[in-house]
Amino acid sequence: MNEDKFKELETERLILRKIVDEDAETLFNNIYNNFEYYKLYYQLPFNSFNEYQQLVAKYKEWYANGNHFRWGIVEKTSNEIIGLVHLHSKDNLNNNCKIGYIIGYRYNKKGYATEAVKEIIDFAFNTLNYHRIEADIVEENINSIKLVESLGMTFESIKKDGYKLGNEYYNEKIYVLLKK
Repeated sequence: MNEDKFKELETERLILRKIVDEDAETLFNNIYNNFEYYKLYYQLPFNSFNEYQQLVAKYKEWYANGNHFRWGIVEKTSNEIIGLVHLHSKDNLNNNCKIGYIIGYRYNKKGYATEAVKEIIDFAFNTLNYHRIEADIVEENINSIKLVESLGMTFESIKKDGYKLGNEYYNEKIYVLLKK
């Protein structure tokens, strides 16, 4: 993945764009101020807005080195950033990557995550020419499993104790979609 391949994308209700420093506060308030909500997506709790702001600042490096694409999910009607979707862990030899996503808790169950993930999958296959996209999902994250299944991803395997949270380990379900 190269930075020059990163594109702002648009769906019926969303704009998918680079995350900028000014998005940090809204993302923190919509997602990362509630560890119980996001713990199955990101293992490390943020103890303050400043800690999260430091992570957002690192996104610039990730965009520049081109091996990790991260889009902010912006609702068109409010122009508010409501979540994230990203492609990461590119395997150049086998031409595949992983996808991850999270939507703010006030925006759950409205189809925004599905709409965003569908657009990113299309971009990954048709612009970046990936052959395989994988989603690693903690077994307890039922909503995420339903989302990937609704987009045609198929269950491949279970990664035993693949996700550590504090002192506990959780199994991850591996879902896969191949380019048609």
